[in-house]
Amino acid sequence: MSYRVELHATALAQISGLPSDAFDALVSKLADVAERPWDAMAIYTNEPEFRQAIFGTFGLVAFYVDDALEIIRVFDITWTG
Repeated sequence: MSYRVELHATALAQISGLPSDAFDALVSKLADVAERPWDAMAIYTNEPEFRQAIFGTFGLVAFYVDDALEIIRVFDITWTG
């Protein structure tokens, strides 16, 4: 099963200014997450739907897994640049 990835307006704004190699790493990580969202690290113990994953050596992407709708909702992108 492959989930659809949606970016919240905040995450879209955070992408602005990413260098191309960081952007490529983010896209690659989100493709992985779309295939295996539950392999990512849980943010909260009591709310496992909230997950995060490191992309390349550039940063961290946080998202919510909506299993019923098969959607990954990206709500935060933090990068080290």
